[in-house]
Amino acid sequence: MPRFTWRRLLPLVVAVVVITVMLLLPGDTTPSGPPHADKVTHALMFAVLAFCSRYARFSPAITLAGLAAYGVLTEVLQATVAVRRSGSLWDWCADLAGILVGLAVFEVLRRRTRAARAN
Repeated sequence: MPRFTWRRLLPLVVAVVVITVMLLLPGDTTPSGPPHADKVTHALMFAVLAFCSRYARFSPAITLAGLAAYGVLTEVLQATVAVRRSGSLWDWCADLAGILVGLAVFEVLRRRTRAARAN
């Protein structure tokens, strides 16, 4: 069973707090950009969350399931609680894409690190 430590868990906690605040800010406080820039932003935020989750030693399955549920929750909150924000299925799809990217990047770096240590 993986051993959880605060040193490994802290980046995930900080990322969740910062990203939750960013996702729930009133709509008029978020910068605008080119079309679909918000989808790229969602993907990047969730890639960071997935990477931090794996760094904290959560399994890929737990990371995917937990962050997918977190993405649904934030979209529901945007649609119901956040001022001048709306929930979007496409934002959630971008979240899922970001999770997969974060998992892949973590795995590539983990393998490279292990290969370097073996040499």
